[in-house]
Amino acid sequence: MGNVESTVRAPAVVSAVESRGWMPLPQPVSRVATPGLVKLCYTLVHAAEAVGICDLADGEFLPADKTLEAGIERQLNYLLDQVGCLRPGFRLLELGCGYGRLLHLARERGARAVGVTVSPEQMKYCNDHGAQAYCCNYRDLLDAHRWHGRFDGVISNGSLEHWVQPEDVQAGRMDVIYRESFAIAHRALDPGTPEARYVTTAIHVKRKVRPEYLLTPWYRQPRGSDRRHFSLLHQWMGGYYPVDGQLAACAEPYFALAAEVDGTSGYRAANDFRMVRMLRGWYTSPKMVWRIFRAMLRHPRVTSTMLECYFIEKSWDWQFRGEDPPMKLLRHTWRRKAHAVD
Repeated sequence: MGNVESTVRAPAVVSAVESRGWMPLPQPVSRVATPGLVKLCYTLVHAAEAVGICDLADGEFLPADKTLEAGIERQLNYLLDQVGCLRPGFRLLELGCGYGRLLHLARERGARAVGVTVSPEQMKYCNDHGAQAYCCNYRDLLDAHRWHGRFDGVISNGSLEHWVQPEDVQAGRMDVIYRESFAIAHRALDPGTPEARYVTTAIHVKRKVRPEYLLTPWYRQPRGSDRRHFSLLHQWMGGYYPVDGQLAACAEPYFALAAEVDGTSGYRAANDFRMVRMLRGWYTSPKMVWRIFRAMLRHPRVTSTMLECYFIEKSWDWQFRGEDPPMKLLRHTWRRKAHAVD
């Protein structure tokens, strides 16, 4: 998808978009390069879609739930309730839309939902299945003036952990990037929408982590150590984690924290369901195996790190295991400040 729309073809494109019930929005022009590890991780994660895993975020599970989808759908409906998507015509923007499950649930409520993702595979999947998605970095929306003021609510479900990199922390840019993300959400919201909200879910780190832990090759770190797990996670997926209270401080002056919910147990349960399905996929899904094999041929270093991280050392599970797990998952509801000036 190109970055600049043709003035000749624009009317036809808008007509086609509107005929599908989509919002007429231009492709955002690229202003920030997405880190290579982040783009590549979603290409690798595409293997999981072959076994029906289209969400890597947390869920909200009941004891009687037998499937991953039951908990995921309950959590997504909670996010939609929190953002105020309770009426037909509600205009929703999702930053990091994945395969579009939340967009579809919003549309079932009568909303007009738009998502952005850095993954071409996810964008194509969304658009092929009727969800409106664009392939771009969420930071491209800062100067995308035709997107500003177009939405009643914004959601970021699990994408925030990728927005800051260890190099950003070393350069003192961590809070700057988080503040910018709140500015982007604020600009996207319609000034005339009362009680406009922005909802986020994000892993938060509970134990000290230095950027050097993530940047040092994982195989040079002691087996079983926090440093090794942090390194494996970063060198597969790319990203960094906020700490308690950091996002609330960075939300000033755009948003105030309206609600906080700990979703750690839901993330742990979702991971258990995903692990069972992925392990079964090695024996039952030739498509999943082929995608992993193809990724190994094209990107051997990162793919082998993914396999080490997820299946062998299980760093993904490590995040939420034990009596005092190193991470926790927090769901935040942010209320737009009445007198915020962008």
